[in-house]
Amino acid sequence: MKAKLLNSGQKIFYRKKRKQPRKSLSLDDCLKRVFTSINDPVKLNIERIHNLRNSATHLVIPFIPIDIMGLFQAGVLNYPKLLKEWFDISISDRVPLGMMVLVYDFDPSQHSLEHARMTRKLSPETIKWLTEFQTDIRKQATSLGENAQRFYIPVDLKLAIVKTPGKADLVLGSGTGGKEALILEVPKDPNKTHPYRQTEVVSLVNQKFGGAILFNRFDFQCIKKVYSIENRPEFCYLPKFYSPQYSEKLVDWIVEQMSKKPDFCMRTRSKAKIKTKKKKPS
Repeated sequence: MKAKLLNSGQKIFYRKKRKQPRKSLSLDDCLKRVFTSINDPVKLNIERIHNLRNSATHLVIPFIPIDIMGLFQAGVLNYPKLLKEWFDISISDRVPLGMMVLVYDFDPSQHSLEHARMTRKLSPETIKWLTEFQTDIRKQATSLGENAQRFYIPVDLKLAIVKTPGKADLVLGSGTGGKEALILEVPKDPNKTHPYRQTEVVSLVNQKFGGAILFNRFDFQCIKKVYSIENRPEFCYLPKFYSPQYSEKLVDWIVEQMSKKPDFCMRTRSKAKIKTKKKKPS
């Protein structure tokens, strides 16, 4: 903000007092001069974070509640936008794009102020203050309407393939006509995400139906062949030297298909037979 004021020919120092060091403008005074509207969402975002910083000197806050993360995320993304707007400098030329986004892998419910983990770590005074602070953030975001995302970005990201790109939070493109996209992946332990072998998948599917033997290994092999299960990472993980591992999602998917279509396994066997015949040389 001081650089912007200097660029516009304004002074960034207070009048010097005798026998005292020269002082530049405070954060509050910079905000008043740069953002003239009292409802500017960027200004409100900085003021809220400033308020939190000042209060944190008196409160011990070992965890960051979810709504405050949303406040931080908006602030992080406001920085490159204004840097480009004010000085025509692209932060992506200097800092990897992934560094401009708060990336984490956690259960949001554990960062709720109602969670037992929080009540054990925080004092009642701190919980009361943070609860009121978060309530004010949400109210203020609602009042800003379309400009709310420059003040507060809710941490609730869901990805889906949609036919209407305008409704999507993120648009990933490919080819010469597409937009550049950066995909960040958080490494997962396949022994946790895909913990089952074939025998366990068969057993779990039957358990879902109350123990009745409805599903066997041959059915599973047919499903793998017809639906290319080994090419679907959400269902199958292929270790380099061991047999395939399968996920809970695959078990749920098979149960869902069998529940919707009682003849699912029989029809899949027929499709697998046709597929095998097509592969044989005439």
